[in-house]
Amino acid sequence: MIWWLRVRLVPTVLTAALAVYALLLLAVRDGAVILPAITVNAGNTVPLAFFLPLLVAGPLAHCLDSRQPHSELTGIRRTAWLDTSLAAAAMGAALVATALVHEVTDADTALQAGRNTLFLTGLMLTARAVIGRAGIVVPLGWVFAVILLGRRTGSVFHAWAVTALPPGTGHATAAAVLSITAGIAATFITARKLP
Repeated sequence: MIWWLRVRLVPTVLTAALAVYALLLLAVRDGAVILPAITVNAGNTVPLAFFLPLLVAGPLAHCLDSRQPHSELTGIRRTAWLDTSLAAAAMGAALVATALVHEVTDADTALQAGRNTLFLTGLMLTARAVIGRAGIVVPLGWVFAVILLGRRTGSVFHAWAVTALPPGTGHATAAAVLSITAGIAATFITARKLP
């Protein structure tokens, strides 16, 4: 087990990523920046917490891609279960960090960041199962698609822009749950097939 944790870079990369996620979520709170958009002329204010889920999805992909293929294919360890458990545990840790930050700051962007972490990580895991390591660009592409194209007006988002919708939006929460469920299932199914 210790060997697997070290090969997957859990003590170094993933632990540091989750700590940085929590600290930055605490630091940025409701901070925002104005970015250009294609669908609106002005008022494209983007919360800084909008980018924080990428700090979890990217390192998790890196950890899952850190492997010793020959040893894992011929070994008796159940790496599919271990990798799936790692993805689920990382999401659990991100949600705990999100809940703690929300409790301390009472910032709704913390809840939004937690939901978005589930959604974007699920997208990454699903894309990774289909297109391999290149799947890491899918959450990044989603973030920029929502920033550039997601607004109807300065304050109203399209229904598909789930990561920009308020935390209490039912279909956005359902999309996040569906995304992470599909991603974790895809991780289990393809764990031994990925290079």
